[in-house]
Amino acid sequence: MDIIYPSNIKCIICNKPISKENTYSLCKDCFKELNFINDGCIKCGKTIINQSIEEISSKELLDGCLSCINKTYYFDKAIGCIEYNEFSKKMVFKFKYNDKTFMAKYIANIIKDKLESENIKYDYILYVPLHKNRERKRGFNQSKLIAKYLGCMTNIEVLNCIKRNKNTSRLFKLKNEERIKELKNAFTVNDKIGICKNKNILLVDDIFTTGSTVNEISKILQCKEVNNIYVCTLLTKINSY
Repeated sequence: MDIIYPSNIKCIICNKPISKENTYSLCKDCFKELNFINDGCIKCGKTIINQSIEEISSKELLDGCLSCINKTYYFDKAIGCIEYNEFSKKMVFKFKYNDKTFMAKYIANIIKDKLESENIKYDYILYVPLHKNRERKRGFNQSKLIAKYLGCMTNIEVLNCIKRNKNTSRLFKLKNEERIKELKNAFTVNDKIGICKNKNILLVDDIFTTGSTVNEISKILQCKEVNNIYVCTLLTKINSY
C-alpha cells in the first residue's frame, strides 16, 4: 500500500516535497511556525501568558490559570498540543473542509506523543460527536477519525457512546455564555458507557476554544461514575489576560 499510495512525501500544510523521515509529515519551515505547548495550565491546558510572578506563584493558580480559575470544569485536565493561530489552523481547516482525511493519522500521532510526554494514562478513548446532519454533509467526523487512528496506535479501544441530539449553531460565532446555552442538553450517552464506570477516559476533539463542548460532555460522563476525564485536542486557543 505504501508503494501504491506513498505517504509522508509532501508537507501536510504547504505540500512542499519532504523527506520521508520528517516528523508528522511537516516540512521544516512549517514545523518551525507551529507553537507546541510545553507548559500549559494544569486545568485547561492553555499557554500561560502575561501573568506576573506574584500571580504565577499564587496558591489560587494551583487550581488553574486566570483563564479558567473562576470556571467550573467537569473534566480533570485538558491537554493542548499546539497553540491555535492563523498558521496552525490551516492543519485543521484543510482536514475538515478540504476532505484531507489522511491528515487524521498525523494529528493522532501528535496527540499520542503529547499524551506520552504528559504521562496520561487512560482506559478508553471517546470523541466529540457531530450531529448526524452535519456529519452527513461533511462526510466524516474529524474527531472520530483522529480517535480511531489514536486507538490503533495505542491499542486502546475507541467507544462510540456519545450522541449529539441537537444540531447546534456554529459555536465559533458565539460568546462563551451563548455557547453554554446552545450546548445545554445537546448530548446523551448510550448503554456502552457502562463499561467506563471507575475507568479513566480520554475525550478527543480537534480544537479547544472555551471548552464548552467537552465540558458539557464531561458533565454527563461524571454522572456515569467515570474516574478521571482527560481532554486532548490538537489546537488550543490562548487568551491574553
